[in-house]
Amino acid sequence: MLMHQPIHVSPDRSVLDTKPFQTPRGMIVVLNSFPGAGKHTVLKQAQALLPGTRLLDNHLLIDPVTALIPTRNDAHHELRRQIRAPVFRHTRRMAQEGNVILMTACLTKDNEQDAAVLQEHLELVRNTDVPLLWLNADCDIAELEQRVCSPERCNGSKTKLTDVALLRKLVRENHLIDPRETLDEGTIRLFVETMDMNASAEVSVDRLMDIIGLSGGVNALPG
Repeated sequence: MLMHQPIHVSPDRSVLDTKPFQTPRGMIVVLNSFPGAGKHTVLKQAQALLPGTRLLDNHLLIDPVTALIPTRNDAHHELRRQIRAPVFRHTRRMAQEGNVILMTACLTKDNEQDAAVLQEHLELVRNTDVPLLWLNADCDIAELEQRVCSPERCNGSKTKLTDVALLRKLVRENHLIDPRETLDEGTIRLFVETMDMNASAEVSVDRLMDIIGLSGGVNALPG
């Protein structure tokens, strides 16, 4: 089992308390990446190995809004926020009750909307004993291009990015957000890792299991 150092942020942001990381019964795992990395595929396979976990894919919250307001304007983002609010409140409660929640995200630096969404993710565990494991997925642009053009993705019902030119622009002009750079007041048990997702989904699942330290503790999870 890997050992990590949680970050407890004091109100004045000057005191950090570190303790050895031990797998708790409740945990939130966020897999953050550019489109095409295979977030949902990897977490879906991980969920099958971890009885009692819940998988909250970001497209479950995005797609209804896109159906009503295709343009990503202020009204679009506000409706997404309103939909996330009750879902995230329930997610926070479930994690405190001992559930392991797997989540997908696509949040980048220097983006006002993404920064606000990140804060909502941090609120899921703020002032609780529930750890938040944030995984930024590393995937080469060539691999991303191949995956966004896959027939399964292009023919799927979700509003996923399938335009290679837009993908290239997104990756060229942005970097994945790092929660450690935006921590504010409150106590948060935050663990940040980078995970290579260039290989197959099965290999990525193995890496994920190693990182979150649950590969030997599945029986301890809620049934």
